[in-house]
Amino acid sequence: MLIYYSYDHSYFCQLSIPSAMADSEFGDESQYGPSSTRAVIMDAVLAPFRVLVSKSALRLYLNTLLFMGAAAFLIGISAIAYGIFYFKFIPTVGLQREVHLQFGNGNPWGTANFDSEFVALQPYDVSVTLELPRTPSNLNTGNFMLDLTLFSSRPASSLLPGPNNAPISQARRPAIMTYASPLVDVARRAARLPLYVVGWYRESETLEVPMMEQLEFATGVQNLPQSLRLEIQSDLKMQIYTARVEFRARLTGLRWLMYRWKITSFVVFSSLFWSVSILSAGLTWLAMTWVLGTEPKNEIKEEPEVSIKEDLEEQDTSDESPEVKREEPEEQGRMLLSSYPAEGDEAGAGSGLESAEARGVQRRRSHLTQTD
Repeated sequence: MLIYYSYDHSYFCQLSIPSAMADSEFGDESQYGPSSTRAVIMDAVLAPFRVLVSKSALRLYLNTLLFMGAAAFLIGISAIAYGIFYFKFIPTVGLQREVHLQFGNGNPWGTANFDSEFVALQPYDVSVTLELPRTPSNLNTGNFMLDLTLFSSRPASSLLPGPNNAPISQARRPAIMTYASPLVDVARRAARLPLYVVGWYRESETLEVPMMEQLEFATGVQNLPQSLRLEIQSDLKMQIYTARVEFRARLTGLRWLMYRWKITSFVVFSSLFWSVSILSAGLTWLAMTWVLGTEPKNEIKEEPEVSIKEDLEEQDTSDESPEVKREEPEEQGRMLLSSYPAEGDEAGAGSGLESAEARGVQRRRSHLTQTD
C-alpha cells in the first residue's frame, strides 16, 4: 500500500511492504542479532591494535627511531670531540728528556730535542736532575754550575748562542753534593752494606736543581722550544751517571679542573656538547619541516574555492528551474507505486493517488496565480 500526499510544496509518502517480502528480504531479527553483537565485540577488541598500527602511530615510531639513532650518533661524536679538545687543550704535565753528556775537552755538555709538546701562555717549572757517584773527585769539586739554554731550532751539531741562533730562554744555577762527615759516612755505608752487596742500592746521590720557575712561551711556533743544551761547568772533572731535564706544567683554572677531575669533566662537557648538538639538530629539523610543509598547505587552500564556485553554480541552476525540482518527488512516488503494488488495494491506491495529485496540482496553480 502506498499513499502519496502533497501540500504546499511539502511531500509525504507512506509505503506498505507485504509481510512475505519483508520476511524474505530483510530477514528475522534473530538472524542478524548475534552477528552484529560479534562485530561490535571485535571492533572493541581490535580498536587498540588499530590505534597502534595507524598512520600517526607509524609516523611516531619512525620519528622516535630516528631521534634515538641521532642521539646515539651524537653521543659518540660528543665523546670524540671532548677527547680531541682534552688532548689539544691540556698540555703534557710532566715532560722529561734525558741528556747524553759529551766528555772531552772542556766542560761536559749535551743536547735533547722536543716535538710539538708545549702550549703557549702556559707556565712551566724547569728542573735538572743529576745522579752523581760519591767519588772523592766529585766530593772535592764543591760547587759547580749548571747552564741550561732553550732554542727554537733543532740543529744536529752542538748548540751555542749566537746571532743566527737566538735562545728562547737561558738560566744558570749552582749545585753541590751533600756534605757528610767521615764518621757519618762510614756509619751510613755500614748500615747499607747488605743492599750494596745485593745490588739494590749503590753509592750515589741524586741532585734536583730548579732552573726556571713559571716559564711561559709566547704565541707562535717560533716561540716554542724545539731543543735544549745543558752544560755542567766545574773546575775539576766530574763523574756523572745520568742527567735529565724535566718540564712540569703548572695548571690553573679550567685546565687544572679537567686534569684533576677527568671523569667528571668528561661527563659534564660531553653532555653539554651533546645537548647543544641535539638542540641544533631539532631546530634544523623543525625549520626543514616548516619549509617543506608550506607548499602543500597552499595547494590545499585552493580546493575550497572550487567547491564554493560549484555550490554557487548549483544554486543558480536550482533558482532557474524550481518547477522541475518540485516535480521530482511526484515522479519518485509514481515509480515506488509501480515497483511495489499491494494485492487487493490497487484500485484504492490508484484512486487515492489520482485524487491526491489532482488536489496538489490545483493548490500549486492557485499558489502560482497568487504570487503572480
